[in-house]
Amino acid sequence: MKSEIKEKIKILNLAENAPLPSPIAPKVCDCGCGNVFQPQRRDQIYLNKQHADFGYNHKTRKVKHQNRKEVEKILRTNDIILEKYYQTQKLENCATCYLDALKADGFNFAYIIGKKEKGGNENFYLYNYYYYTYVTNNIKMIKIYKR
Repeated sequence: MKSEIKEKIKILNLAENAPLPSPIAPKVCDCGCGNVFQPQRRDQIYLNKQHADFGYNHKTRKVKHQNRKEVEKILRTNDIILEKYYQTQKLENCATCYLDALKADGFNFAYIIGKKEKGGNENFYLYNYYYYTYVTNNIKMIKIYKR
């Protein structure tokens, strides 16, 4: 009988060192790693900060800003192409070049920040430059100005 009491005491002693059971059910980490953890708070959805950072940058935010990043990339590329032609062919305050040359470099005319009619020309604006197109002798030309 004393050996049974000693075993119960050992079990009780082991139980004293264990944390109290949590009323919150175990959860699966929301970052997508598949780890099951015991949350300390009701609103805890990630295992730790590292998993929270990964989940924020690879799930919510990435999907939310995916279209914006694609459009910004095209606009940056267009601005870089205009800068290249402006720097190489600048005369006074504008540069004149062929429209086909810009198309060959990958300029996408569908993406602009804004447009404004000024002096009978329709100006198309990008980040640092604006341009307008015109035709001379059946050749499409473009004039580039710095903003």
